[in-house]
Amino acid sequence: MTFTEILTEATRNVEGIVAAGLVGVDGIGVETVSANGDNFDAEATEVELAGLVGNVNRVVSALSAGAIKDVIVEAENQSYLISLIDKDYFLVLTLGPGANLGRARFEVKRVGQRLRDSL
Repeated sequence: MTFTEILTEATRNVEGIVAAGLVGVDGIGVETVSANGDNFDAEATEVELAGLVGNVNRVVSALSAGAIKDVIVEAENQSYLISLIDKDYFLVLTLGPGANLGRARFEVKRVGQRLRDSL
């Protein structure tokens, strides 16, 4: 399956999802799929979340906590579930208010493995 097909499947399986994307830790998006064809600013999201992942990596390194697996950012209007695929890429699910975070966490594990196998 292609990255687009894998990410599209994720958008179908999580209620309240806005978008799913595969992003390089440098902030360059590989592929992003919007759930409803919404006007989603993927580029800004990718760059900002890559910066966040870089900062979290520095923190866990300083704390000798090991490699990060997931980062969850819950905000009033959107939430972001970020899962590291490998040292170079992460998967991000952008969720709208009221989205099912538990289902999103399940899906990010399933989709993450499929993306990992495709890289």
